[in-house]
Amino acid sequence: MNPETLRSEILDYTKREMSLHGTNGLTMDDIAKGMRMSKRTLYKLFPSKVCLFRVCLSDFANEIRNHVQQKQIRMDRSCMELLFMTVNGYLTLLHSLGKTLLLDIAADEEYRLSFEREKAFWLQQFIDILTHCKICGYLLPGVDTDRFAVDLQDVIYRSCLQGTPYMVQRVLNYMLLRGLFKMDGIRYIDEHLAFDKLNVCV
Repeated sequence: MNPETLRSEILDYTKREMSLHGTNGLTMDDIAKGMRMSKRTLYKLFPSKVCLFRVCLSDFANEIRNHVQQKQIRMDRSCMELLFMTVNGYLTLLHSLGKTLLLDIAADEEYRLSFEREKAFWLQQFIDILTHCKICGYLLPGVDTDRFAVDLQDVIYRSCLQGTPYMVQRVLNYMLLRGLFKMDGIRYIDEHLAFDKLNVCV
């Protein structure tokens, strides 16, 4: 098999297993066995477990980033649409990783530091789009966009660590954002909720 194709298959398999078992519950032995390959072949492509797992974490993040950026490029969108797209992108990333993996990342310096960079990227996205909404006149006076962005990211992250279901979190995010906006913004959020048909008992 072509080395690049094999490498891609290993990454896909490892990402699935990481989201189920985390970093602590998954070994190179497990991956080699699951891929029906020798550990020697696996180590030729990925010299260590940390190396493989870091590449997988980067892949998780890049897939979501690219998806969000493609949507942004595809058509001209309002700042409100961009806000929801960005918040949902971050939420999707965390749920793609899964609670077990997020807890392992938080406890292990090998992975935590690289994930902190990813969190910093999404925080800046939140700040930028909230500032854009403020400039457009949608936010209530006195809203500190930098501070709210930090609080919003923290709430989303902590809820994922607690295992809150994806759809419940989406509704909670809409409700949090609803409190920031003037009437025109609230109207948009309510229309967005109705359009998404998020029938969730919170």
